Amino acid sequence: MNSVIKGASYVLVHTPDMVLYNGTTQTTERVVNPDSEYLKAVPEHLRSYEEAVSYWPNQTYIGNAHPDELAAVEFPYYDKKKEGAKRYGKYGEIMPEEEFMLLVQACDMFEVVRLDKAFVAKYKDVFAQDPIISDDIIEKIHEGVELSEIEALINEDHAEPLYFEHQLVGCVKPAHDIDVNLSSHIMHENLMSKASSVLALLYAVKNAGIEKANFHMLRHTFATMCIEGGFEIKCLSEILGHSGSQITLDRYVHSSFDLKKSWIDKFSNQNISCH
Repeated sequence: MNSVIKGASYVLVHTPDMVLYNGTTQTTERVVNPDSEYLKAVPEHLRSYEEAVSYWPNQTYIGNAHPDELAAVEFPYYDKKKEGAKRYGKYGEIMPEEEFMLLVQACDMFEVVRLDKAFVAKYKDVFAQDPIISDDIIEKIHEGVELSEIEALINEDHAEPLYFEHQLVGCVKPAHDIDVNLSSHIMHENLMSKASSVLALLYAVKNAGIEKANFHMLRHTFATMCIEGGFEIKCLSEILGHSGSQITLDRYVHSSFDLKKSWIDKFSNQNISCH
C-alpha cells in the first residue's frame, strides 16, 4: 500500500493568558515565590494578538510568506512587522484566545469545561464566523454558567481557572476525585492539545480536498488497516485502550472481501493434504 500526501496544515493559537495563569513554570513559581520578579516581568514579554499575527515567522508558518522572503528579513524578527499580515493563510490560521476557548469546549467530551455565560454570549457569533468552524461544532457549545458557579468550582473542587484579558471567564474541572492523572491541570493540558489538534486536522482535511467525516471513523479505519497489515491483535487492542482483544475484533475491525480472499489464497497455496 502506497501513501500519498494530498494536503497539509499549519495552525497557531494565541493564548497569552494560558501562558501566564496555566503554564507549569508560572503556576509553580506562583506557589513557591508569588512575589517574584519573574512573574512581574512575564506580562511585559507576551505579544498581543495583533503583534503575533504580524510576526514574520508566524505569517510564513501559515503560508502567507515564502521562507525565502523570511530569509531576506533582517534578524532578529521580533521588532519587524509584516505589512498586510492576515489571520488566515494558505495552510491554516492564527486563532485568538477567546475563540479557542469556545473550540476547547466544543471538543470537551468529558464535560469538564465551564465558561461564563456573558463570555459565551459575547464571542460565540464571532467564533462562528471562522470559515473552518462548521455548524456541528457550534452546536456543541453550551450557553455557559454563572461566574459564581465557576468561582465555587475553583475554590471547592480545585478546578483550573481560565482567564481572558486577566479576567476569570471559565474553568476546567478535574475528571476524577482521586486519580491524579485526571486532575484539572492535566485535563486542561490535554484539552488544549486536543482542541489545537482538531483545528489542525480541520485544515488538513480541507487542504487535502476531502470531505470531513466523523473523526471516530478514523479509529475504525486505523484498526482495520492494522489488522489487514498483519498487526498483532493484542498489541493493537492495547494501543486502542481496550480492556480485551475481543472488543477490538467485535467493534473496530471490519473485514473486507479482498482480505477474506487473500487469506483463502494463502491457505490454498500451502498445498495442505488431508490424511
